[in-house]
Amino acid sequence: MIRILCYGDSNTWGTIPDGSCKHCNITKAYPYFLQQILGKRYLVISEGMPSRTTDLDDIKQPKGNRNGALFFPTCLISHDPIDYVVLFLGTNDMKEKFNRTVQQVVKVLEEKYIKFTRNCLAPELTKVPKFIICAPPEIDEIKFDGFTGATAKSKCFNQLFEKFAKENNCMFLPNKILRCGKDGIHLTTKSHKQLAEAIALLIK
Repeated sequence: MIRILCYGDSNTWGTIPDGSCKHCNITKAYPYFLQQILGKRYLVISEGMPSRTTDLDDIKQPKGNRNGALFFPTCLISHDPIDYVVLFLGTNDMKEKFNRTVQQVVKVLEEKYIKFTRNCLAPELTKVPKFIICAPPEIDEIKFDGFTGATAKSKCFNQLFEKFAKENNCMFLPNKILRCGKDGIHLTTKSHKQLAEAIALLIK
């Protein structure tokens, strides 16, 4: 069985784009669709968490740190062996309060996820997984509070994420097929399906 870990934020968790950030439908999120497409020879593991960042400490209710880099090593080891890791992070790093650039985001993904897995975690793993990097969707800051300035930054997602992926020998999926719903930040069901189809094509 080929095992795939989908590691991300609310767009991996399955948040419905109704503006509440409280409603989730896992049967309309891309990990679910990916499992349906790939079939029984594959196991898709969904590890999404609302408000998860790449490595920033953002504590919300229910209390728990949203720093993705803290949980990632434990997650990877607990689900070992993993053949593919789908990384779909970066949206929450664009919150105004963090004052972060896209360049800083990809640097964290490179150092604390890709290189850390290959150089530090490798002895603990049955196999070192291949990475699929997904560029986050463009953000509509007008529709979602707390993301002032994020729209312009998010227009650089494709270019900088692709460069980072190539430099680190990772597969890459651009955000051109991704569209957000009415809240301007969470994917539509159609986009979840299209993302799953694109990931499946890469894996197959």
